[in-house]
Amino acid sequence: MTRDGKLLAFRKWQGTGDAIVYLHGIESNSGWFSQLASQLAGRGFTLYGIDRRGSGLNEEDKGDIKDYNIFFDDIEDALRLVKEQNTGKKVYILGICWGALLVVNYILKGKMIPDGLILLSPAIYRKVDLSPGVKALAMACSLFYPQARFKIPISDRMFTANARYLNFIKNDKMRLRHLTCRFFNQIVRMENDFGPINDGVILPLIVLLAGHDDIVDNERVKKWFNALPSRDKTMRIFNDFHHVMPFEEEITPLLDCIKGWIKERKASFEIQSVKN
Repeated sequence: MTRDGKLLAFRKWQGTGDAIVYLHGIESNSGWFSQLASQLAGRGFTLYGIDRRGSGLNEEDKGDIKDYNIFFDDIEDALRLVKEQNTGKKVYILGICWGALLVVNYILKGKMIPDGLILLSPAIYRKVDLSPGVKALAMACSLFYPQARFKIPISDRMFTANARYLNFIKNDKMRLRHLTCRFFNQIVRMENDFGPINDGVILPLIVLLAGHDDIVDNERVKKWFNALPSRDKTMRIFNDFHHVMPFEEEITPLLDCIKGWIKERKASFEIQSVKN
């Protein structure tokens, strides 16, 4: 339950080791990543797929938000729950696409922190956006009819080239295809707030980029990454992957990368504990 009394749904894949809180993208939901989550659980991690307020399993106020800070409160409430259920274990946050942007902003706001960040195809900078005319219309509508809805400017093939998953997302009834103009305006507001402090992440993090990505501006993300003050940062580019990397037929390299990175962090934590 959130601090404002909402019951937000999530999916859980039980493992035996450390925990990973998963935050999905703007259109997706935790169901899109069942394969990734189940295979990570098979490698020993407990996964929590948190469906964002107004998305996926959470039908109330679909595609709408009054203030982006509500999302930060929800992340903190979810992180607190996961920490309570996994006493003595490390807890990481994995964000994909817009979920990665959301969690980076969450960290910069000085909220409860996880033990590390895993960012997949992070839409910290992106290639897609509303046209200037639609943006102006959305701004005007927000003054008179804030719940007017506009289509998210992403086509199916921007997500993946895998025919099986293209069919899956086409038929996903929980997919979020439209947002209110109020939501779009909150995205702009959050990105404007994010800009001046985008080099403040000091947590251990790994950024995983897809070589074929029509949504994320990889070159700008690389510059952002290079400017981060974190002493423990890693970047890996999967040249043959598309934006939603878990939709590739063979994701073993991705799984091994995530598991290996967490294993290295755990070894580092244990060495520090011995020294202390």
